[in-house]
Amino acid sequence: MSEVIKQSAIPANVTAERVPESSWRSYLLAIFPIAGAILVALARLELGKAHFPTDGALILLALACYVTAAAFLLTDIYAPSRFLQRAGLWIASLGAFFNLSSWGVRWIAAREREMEIILRNGGEMPWVWRYIPFANLYDLSIAFAFGAALTALLLAHRSSGRIIAALSLPLTSLILTLAIFIGNDFINLPPVLDSYWRPIHVGFASLSYGVALVCFAIAVLYLLKDGVKTEAMAIWTSIFALAVFGSISRFGVFFTGKYTASTIFTTAEGTHISLPLRADIAYVGPLLIVSALLLLGVIATFGKYLASDDARARLWGHRLLKLSFVTQAVAVVALMVQLKTTGDVLARIDASQYAQFGEWVLKQSGATVEQTAAMSQAQLQQVAAQWIAMNGQALQLNLKSNPVELAALITALAGTFFVILFSFRTERLRAALPSLERLDSLMYKTAGMTFALLAVLLVTGAIWANESWGRYWGWDPKETGAFVAWLTYAAYLHSRIARGWTGRRSAYFAIIGFLLIVFTYLGVSYLLPGLHSYA
Repeated sequence: MSEVIKQSAIPANVTAERVPESSWRSYLLAIFPIAGAILVALARLELGKAHFPTDGALILLALACYVTAAAFLLTDIYAPSRFLQRAGLWIASLGAFFNLSSWGVRWIAAREREMEIILRNGGEMPWVWRYIPFANLYDLSIAFAFGAALTALLLAHRSSGRIIAALSLPLTSLILTLAIFIGNDFINLPPVLDSYWRPIHVGFASLSYGVALVCFAIAVLYLLKDGVKTEAMAIWTSIFALAVFGSISRFGVFFTGKYTASTIFTTAEGTHISLPLRADIAYVGPLLIVSALLLLGVIATFGKYLASDDARARLWGHRLLKLSFVTQAVAVVALMVQLKTTGDVLARIDASQYAQFGEWVLKQSGATVEQTAAMSQAQLQQVAAQWIAMNGQALQLNLKSNPVELAALITALAGTFFVILFSFRTERLRAALPSLERLDSLMYKTAGMTFALLAVLLVTGAIWANESWGRYWGWDPKETGAFVAWLTYAAYLHSRIARGWTGRRSAYFAIIGFLLIVFTYLGVSYLLPGLHSYA
């Protein structure tokens, strides 16, 4: 039977990879989104915003396409169908089209917003680089998602690249989901950051992140193809989920048993501000604690199975993993529903936060650090109470309350889901994957591209920093994170070229490198203050 499979699979792969390579038509999946987005931008300029969908609406369409395409391509792995494969790839291309189109429409909207301000307040005509939409984490996220989708589509012209797209697109969907949670409000950057190096630097950042995401997907598939047990993968995804549970809600879930979400205040200009004043969200904390206990059980049972080949421990590990997936899903749903429906926000705010919130209020009003430090706890609480008395009725909760935390919870849920999926007919999945040599080659090429793009990112960032602050390097947390990620990919290439490291060791390098990029992209902004806190 195995010989029959090999004989039927190998010629198909050879044919599928040789014929399209010499034809530009094989890259239509990647060409269409770019050409189509340019036409959409021109149409938006001609028709105006009154007769055109917003960038937010286009992002929702892109997310729907990515999720649908991922579902088609994942189904095609277990139940091969030419229709599912072709439909999945073209729907993914349509998603990339909507993704890039949203960015172009946002660029034009930013220009119109700038022009309205100039007409109202006076000032010089802005130059084109000024309003390119690379100003905050939302802009970076939609460009990050497009970079990942484009890379996946460029690889999809070969049959070996289509399965890679099946894993890359769900990850791309998570990035767009985060963007939607963040919200598409425009922000005013400080004049010191107004430089044509900004879009160049952030553009290379988004491309490097996108290629790194696909490299990560290839590395995971390589480990799966190479025989790494899904139970071992489950241990690592469980550790990741535990880290997420422990870090959200100001590291308070495990200590207080509660989950709290930041309240939102809308200014007179319509800008949404996330306040350091958190409201209790019922049920979510206990559900996350139950999920954590189940995941600890997963780690213990699978650890025992891997150490002693205990079949009973393996069985219980999979049961606990599925139960954890259910409790995580219920927690995420409970959180999202309450963020959308909670009305009386003040009743959910613990007064013990008032002193800390009072410090924030004083900082926003222009008080110096010395003036704030000179005030007693009672005075700070009074400042907070006065602010809440004046503005408390305007406080609200919504999906923008804690976008990074919500996206992290969904990512942990997705990690658990994929381990469960990989555990279903694992041998059939491994047989459908490209050869180890092909996966290793693709991993090497995408890691090399990531290394090059990160190098350009660091160089352009240093030039921009010198132009803005008069120094090339300041060891800002985000600068340092990007540098460490670049060093990791440099170590990957060095170990491969100088030491001949391939296979699993290279895959582990690629995974670590991408995790460092994710920490630079999100963790630094979320956990560490710095000059890049706006993005």
